[in-house]
Amino acid sequence: MDHPVPTPELPPPIDAGASPLIPEHLVDLFLRPTRFFTSQLALGKTPYVVLVTLCLGISSVQDQIDAPSIELISRSFGGSGAFVQSWWTFWAVVLVLGSVSGLLQWWVGGWWCRVRLGWSGARAPDPHRARLLFVYSSFVYTAPSVLVLIAYTILYPSYGAAYEAELGLEVGVLLFVFWSVVTTYRGALSLFDVDHGRARLWFLILPAGFYLLSFGALGAVIALGAAAP
Repeated sequence: MDHPVPTPELPPPIDAGASPLIPEHLVDLFLRPTRFFTSQLALGKTPYVVLVTLCLGISSVQDQIDAPSIELISRSFGGSGAFVQSWWTFWAVVLVLGSVSGLLQWWVGGWWCRVRLGWSGARAPDPHRARLLFVYSSFVYTAPSVLVLIAYTILYPSYGAAYEAELGLEVGVLLFVFWSVVTTYRGALSLFDVDHGRARLWFLILPAGFYLLSFGALGAVIALGAAAP
């Protein structure tokens, strides 16, 4: 009787190991994900994991900040407008909630990534490696999202002002969301022994379709809101 063969563990992170976040390796992550995930990088080193996971949490929190939630949270932090009219308050809240959100996504998102790896043919995929695949591939869109937020902090007096202005930079971030899908797929092929056809379904076709439907629905809601008297 055949027994599942677990994927080998990642090399232990060491101080002398190559950082995955230096420019050369970030270029690989964004443009050549196969090279990134097959290189001997210290993906599991705690500071790097914390940074990319925090970016994931911050991006997720920002995604939830729409007009109704802004007003609700504003009233919880000193009255109407207080939350979005102070960058200090905004960043304090986003960093705290982003830390919690990032931790939750590390566990839940990493678990879901491991489940899909199993459905793609990987035998007993290592859960830690699956979580690293999840957070680093997500960094492809969360890093630009956080950079846009930093740019707004520099360009606008408050998040409220940035929210009311033309937020054109965020449209470009949507393209990175779709590229992160490709990055996850290439990383799954690089780090795990998966069936390419099944991995294509679970890591390319279905996630891309989900995002297309989600963004289409969001666009329809925005269009209806703009057309309303």
